[in-house]
Amino acid sequence: MRQHSAGFTLLELIAGGALVAMGVSAVMPSLFRNMRQGEVDRYTQQLETGLFSLRAKLGQQKTSCTLKFEGAELTTFKSPKDLLEMKTHPERIECCNSDIKAANQAKNIDSGCTSGPNVGSLLAENLSGIEKDRVIRDRSLRLIEQEGTSISDAVEVAVNLENYELTPPGTSTMSDDLIFLIRSKESDQSKLRTRCLQISGTGTIFSASWNDTQSRCEK
Repeated sequence: MRQHSAGFTLLELIAGGALVAMGVSAVMPSLFRNMRQGEVDRYTQQLETGLFSLRAKLGQQKTSCTLKFEGAELTTFKSPKDLLEMKTHPERIECCNSDIKAANQAKNIDSGCTSGPNVGSLLAENLSGIEKDRVIRDRSLRLIEQEGTSISDAVEVAVNLENYELTPPGTSTMSDDLIFLIRSKESDQSKLRTRCLQISGTGTIFSASWNDTQSRCEK
């Protein structure tokens, strides 16, 4: 007797496809939220790492720097490239030390300061080869090491102060803490957390979530 292999009817296939579509549509919003939140968290980590690195370099190089954030307000969010990143705006961090002063004097410039990203190039002008590359890499100063990434394009940031002074070893004499807010560019912010980084006068860096109701960083 002839045997027929078991299979699905067209109606069963349609019903199964509908169930799969319903399941996917149910989880997709959550997946997208997790993806957007992950972008915020990764950029926050990049900024925090940059701050730790800057603080360490200031101590090693005995350098003072002033961070400049034009139009800074905690209620005004901007793209990182328009507020924090320094590739096209090196003037956003001005740094001063005795090595910079000596290098400037050799060029008949009466100043002990220059923009942070240009410190390495200034100090390496009379060097060559591997040593020049090392000085440019190690002595240049900026807030974020990797700029213009896909993650930075997915977030927006706000800062509370237009100017913030840092002295060796990464401390500050300013009375107000420096606060960064980082959030997704996603239009529906209600289900996403805004992250914050807070730097105190002692150089302590505190990473947390932003409580908009109480206007403070909290775990």
